Amino acid sequence: MTENNSTDDTARTTIEVDREVWRKVRAEAVGEGKNISEKLEEILREYFEDDA
Repeated sequence: MTENNSTDDTARTTIEVDREVWRKVRAEAVGEGKNISEKLEEILREYFEDDA
């Protein structure tokens, strides 16, 4: 995710997540050399692509 501006196609949000889930996502992100936002976006894309 990048900084939000008028020419960018991203959105910023705030979510509440179970602490255990957060730790798992954070650990995966760090293990893959990604930041948490990148990992969350990857998870959401995979989830919604499978739903299509």
